[in-house]
Amino acid sequence: MKKSLKGVSLSVLAVAFTAGCTKNMQQDLQQLRNDQLKAGVAAAVAIDTATITLNWGTTYQRLEGFGAFAGRATPFFESARRDSIMKQLWGADGLQLNMIRGEIMHTYPFNKATGVVTIKPAGTDIDLDAGSAAYQALTVDQKAQLAQLWILKKVKERYQTPVMFASAWTPPLYMKTNPNSESGKNFNGLNYNCCSSDFANYIAGFVKAYQQEGIGFYGVSPSNEPENVFSDWPASYWTAGHLGEFINNNLRPALNAQGLNTTRIISSENAAWGTANSFLSGMNKNNVDILAGHGYVEIGDLIMGKRGLNQNPKTWNYATGNRPVWMTEASDDAGVYDNTMTGGLKLAVNMHKFLAECNVNAYIYWLGMLAIRNNESLICTNGDGSLDYPKTYDVMGQYSRYVKAGYYRFQSNLANNSTLKVSAWKDPATGKFSVVVVNPGTSETHCRLNLSGFATAGLSSFLTADNTSTHWQQGAALQPQGNGSFVLNVPPSSVITFTGTAN
Repeated sequence: MKKSLKGVSLSVLAVAFTAGCTKNMQQDLQQLRNDQLKAGVAAAVAIDTATITLNWGTTYQRLEGFGAFAGRATPFFESARRDSIMKQLWGADGLQLNMIRGEIMHTYPFNKATGVVTIKPAGTDIDLDAGSAAYQALTVDQKAQLAQLWILKKVKERYQTPVMFASAWTPPLYMKTNPNSESGKNFNGLNYNCCSSDFANYIAGFVKAYQQEGIGFYGVSPSNEPENVFSDWPASYWTAGHLGEFINNNLRPALNAQGLNTTRIISSENAAWGTANSFLSGMNKNNVDILAGHGYVEIGDLIMGKRGLNQNPKTWNYATGNRPVWMTEASDDAGVYDNTMTGGLKLAVNMHKFLAECNVNAYIYWLGMLAIRNNESLICTNGDGSLDYPKTYDVMGQYSRYVKAGYYRFQSNLANNSTLKVSAWKDPATGKFSVVVVNPGTSETHCRLNLSGFATAGLSSFLTADNTSTHWQQGAALQPQGNGSFVLNVPPSSVITFTGTAN
């Protein structure tokens, strides 16, 4: 229940709140009122109540992880703070991401006779100084190729990031129906009459070349937003029928021919989740290992002028065949830069919906860093060169730091509240668990947390809100009540994660 209590006496509050509360909740609320009086609070803040019940025995999807895109690689490579940026994304002190998405760029030299793709400019070293004459002599495309290779190799070397995959925005232009355009405008896509085998061999050659550099791609996607016939950036138009045929008849055989039998195929990465549902449902998916879509607004919203993070994605309504489902790209591209909890909560709702309602196994943010301030990136750069960490960075960490690959989502029932968004995650091997609570409302929420099928000796908490000065502000340890339940306070406009170990 939600009440606005501004200017209401504490005696009136007692009647209003105790009428519908259990004895234990009444005691907790009385203690809260006493604390307010001791603090000299003249008028109480608005307070919600909620009951959360965790059921250890009811389990859902297995999580494969969280990641970010390594694209826009050139400014990343050229940044004087690139090592710090990398640490804050994949390192133990930062987001602890375990996934990274790269790009199968369309600009690599390709020998069709041998199938060899050259991913590094001849005679260069990946540690080439960005300020050197040799680096400056490279073309724009060569700089991007070198930069991505450097990022992927360093992430693996320093942080042993286990899941690396790459997506193709467009085939090499000479393989397209209109070789003069990078975009998918006017339905510009792969020329099936001449180039299906060539493009499949190009992708396989890219994967093989990276393998020879010590990078084994977990998977590859031959399309990025295959329905995009509107934008100016690199894109390729695909129909569901043609993409399925290409994967089955060309891409899978080409990968196998290079000895890349274990490289998974990801598809179809449509821009909107609902579009991916329709696209994949009409596609031959026999050789698709991972089903994927993006987390932007649906096409109807886009037509109406809306952009940004999808706040209400729907669970796909066709059988996925128990294959993993990944959300491989999302960010808020809706407008003016916002590094506050307003922007942070948009991401929190998006992540909750995909993870706890659409049952995705992996969530990958769009950009890890940008050399400017923009909502599309987790880490931004100020005009003086310093790094800016918007609240979206902190919100991402509420999941990526405390919900690890190999955790399973388990049942979290919310009662007496329609505002909070709660998801619970567990590691069956160790008993570790995390509960992520999103409060997009303007009221503090006083919760009773009940545990069913397990117990724990205590909980730790980590908070993200507008007034938190550290990335994940740790609170005091919480002890169980006599009946094993916990009393939780969730601040307004916040995301808070509670962690513990079952015993």
